[in-house]
Amino acid sequence: MSLRSALKLPKEHGAWVMLYVPFVLGVAVAGRVNWQVLLLLLSTTAIFISRESLLVWRRARSRGRDAAEAGRTLSLYLVLTAAFGSPLILVFKLFWLIPLGLIGAALLMINGRQAAQMEERAMTSEILAIGGLTMTAPAAYYAASGRWEMTAFWLWLLSMLYMASSVFYIKLRVYRLNPRKHVEQRGAWRSCAVYHSFLLVALPALIFAGSLNLLALIAFAPVIVRTFWGMFKPTTKVNLMRAGILEIVYSMIFLICAALNFRAA
Repeated sequence: MSLRSALKLPKEHGAWVMLYVPFVLGVAVAGRVNWQVLLLLLSTTAIFISRESLLVWRRARSRGRDAAEAGRTLSLYLVLTAAFGSPLILVFKLFWLIPLGLIGAALLMINGRQAAQMEERAMTSEILAIGGLTMTAPAAYYAASGRWEMTAFWLWLLSMLYMASSVFYIKLRVYRLNPRKHVEQRGAWRSCAVYHSFLLVALPALIFAGSLNLLALIAFAPVIVRTFWGMFKPTTKVNLMRAGILEIVYSMIFLICAALNFRAA
């Protein structure tokens, strides 16, 4: 048995990026690493990993199968979540983490229920999951700084908008690989075009209004260019390794430029 199987680690590589890039962004903008950040990191990681056991448990229960092992693993991760997270509330008095955690958990629970019913690839389900995962940005900022400010909201919004880009783009690439799904291809192309056109309008508008600066647009530039290039170029076979490396590079550009956007404010 592999380590991943033994620990019941989530299989989606992109989900790890969606969890940790916003977390690092929040810490970078706060400009401080402390015990609160470490405890939040451990607690967040435990609850994130528990989702895999929750899915196994719910699917087994829905099919009338034994789910004792998945239940025990789920319980272990929930205990770790509480052990690492409770000092943040009881000792450090970071009470705003409670609503953040509840909202994030609710979004992931809805996504988990849909995933248990084999609907995890639905667009709404994936957007809800992204909304929950990117809650780590405001949570990390709050834990590191001890301040609850409007900056926390902007960190979450930018992180969610950025991560959602990949959902639209990947769906388009996947449907293009199946020549029989003409209707799905057209729908994915249209959704991709609408969403990224929205980014091209919304980001400059926020910059003009003074809410963001030019670095925010630069942070999104690689994925916007990637998407429009992919929409109009001929369909080719996806090189998964190359695509994965590029996504990491794009995420690092987003992380650096987004952090500088707030640090320069």
